[in-house]
Amino acid sequence: AADLRRLREKAGNPTYRELGRRAHYSAGTLSEAAGGKKMPSLAVTLAYVRACEGPEAEWEARWHDVTERARTGVGDSPVAPPNGESAPYIGLTAFGQGDAG
Repeated sequence: AADLRRLREKAGNPTYRELGRRAHYSAGTLSEAAGGKKMPSLAVTLAYVRACEGPEAEWEARWHDVTERARTGVGDSPVAPPNGESAPYIGLTAFGQGDAG
């Protein structure tokens, strides 16, 4: 998401309304893609990149890499502290009743 925002900056910071006109997606959809709260679809990602005149093939490869890592759970496990104690958090998943301790 941060890289999408940087791509937009390099393109001269067009408004999301202008990007929407270029990409044929709503300004809200494109803004959400760069917001980082959820992974945009490949079609939205490529439309955003195309509207910013970015390298589509590179972004398509990046999108597939990120979705594959997310699917296989790479990076989901919390890193154990170097002192051998349990990590004080459970990563990006929500806390449940079993985590009360």
